[in-house]
Amino acid sequence: MRSAYYKNSIFAQINGLKKTFLSFLIMFLLAFAFGTGIYFFIKLRTPNLKKHEKVEIVIPQTDMEEDVDVVRALLLFHAADYFIYRGAPIGFQYDMLKALERGIGRNIDIKVETDASKMHKELYSNNYDIVIIDFPHKGFPLPFTERSIPHSYSYPVLVSGTKADTVGVRSIVVSNDFSAKLFFTNNSPYHNYFVQRNNVRSTEELFEKVDHGEIPYLICDYNQAITLLSFYPNVRILEKAGPQFERRWILNKKNIQLNEDINHWLLDFKKTPRYRSLIRKYFSQESPVITSFAKKQGSGISQYDALIKKYAQKYEFDWRFIASIIFQETKFVSGLTGKGGSYGLMQLMPAIMEFYDISEDDTDEAHIRAGIQYLNLIRKYFEDIENEEEKLHFIAASYNAGRGHIFDAQRLSAKYNDDYTKWENVSKYLILKSQQEFATDSVVKSGYFPGIYAVRYAEQVINRYLVYKIAYP
Repeated sequence: MRSAYYKNSIFAQINGLKKTFLSFLIMFLLAFAFGTGIYFFIKLRTPNLKKHEKVEIVIPQTDMEEDVDVVRALLLFHAADYFIYRGAPIGFQYDMLKALERGIGRNIDIKVETDASKMHKELYSNNYDIVIIDFPHKGFPLPFTERSIPHSYSYPVLVSGTKADTVGVRSIVVSNDFSAKLFFTNNSPYHNYFVQRNNVRSTEELFEKVDHGEIPYLICDYNQAITLLSFYPNVRILEKAGPQFERRWILNKKNIQLNEDINHWLLDFKKTPRYRSLIRKYFSQESPVITSFAKKQGSGISQYDALIKKYAQKYEFDWRFIASIIFQETKFVSGLTGKGGSYGLMQLMPAIMEFYDISEDDTDEAHIRAGIQYLNLIRKYFEDIENEEEKLHFIAASYNAGRGHIFDAQRLSAKYNDDYTKWENVSKYLILKSQQEFATDSVVKSGYFPGIYAVRYAEQVINRYLVYKIAYP
């Protein structure tokens, strides 16, 4: 009896433990299921902030085509290939790039460099899609690049100045930025002359010294010589100083399809009347552009330079920045009326004209003064941006889009932990304001805006300003 009692007691305890364990297990599973449900509910209702912080956002196709699909080109400031004429950039290579832009249907962002040695360094980088500089075809391996088919041809020439004393001179100067093969025939009086490289000055600078009689002889390429002869009446071409060479663009090897498109376009474009017109326009001694440009060299950027300098100095702006703004707005054409009633050289809106007490009947000087005053007002809102070139991007974009949209882009930058004083960051969010997700963000006060156009405006103004600084020191 006693053993049966103990046996039943043990079974009872075991059954009790089983019930307790099962109850605990059921409660645990219910709690886990409840917690998991809450987690996923919150997860689905809460924005992925980490994703936004990295700005891994899919931009609509229209914006992507306009902003991301850009060909980056680096161009040397060169007497024949790129220079400023009546405030606008022109030149053989510049016009070729613009024709390429139309031909392949892609925007080309052109950067200009004045230092050939820096251009050579870029050949070993991966920063550009096209680098435009004449470079030897052999002996210099370029791991990241390949060369296009020839876009044109040139050859070295020997030039001399009428003022130079050449008695006893047995040396010829050539700039280090000129890399073509050189030689004279045995019948040439110069075939035994010593060729001396100048590593300090560009061909254009040396050409000026030839004109002044400081350098007796100089070798440069024919295209440069033809252009520069219009500026320097004391210089003449003596003879050919080497074989004809091919001029090619240097392309980024990673862009397989783009490079194929460029070569196909070059092959077709070289057969067109437009191409032949460019050759005559820039490489003929009778070129109306070159001769006209030479006559106007002392006149500056525009007929308004004196007025721009007057008020730019008063409000402590670089006058060339103001000139770039005016060119962007009206190309120095007075009396134009734009969208929304903007008017005048600087396309001031009616509210701005009223604020500065001017009207359409006032002089160009009054409009220039008011425009610079307005730019000065804009600048005061970006005093925390220490880098002056960065600040000019913000000022130019605000002049085009209005300060409110730029402030929105700065607040978005700050929200997603990007530096709101860097144009690279702010321009990104300015473009993203064309998406509803960002246009309706709680930090955005000015709503939707197709920011790509203001970004382009600012970039074009600053790029032109940098060129003006080179051309008009």
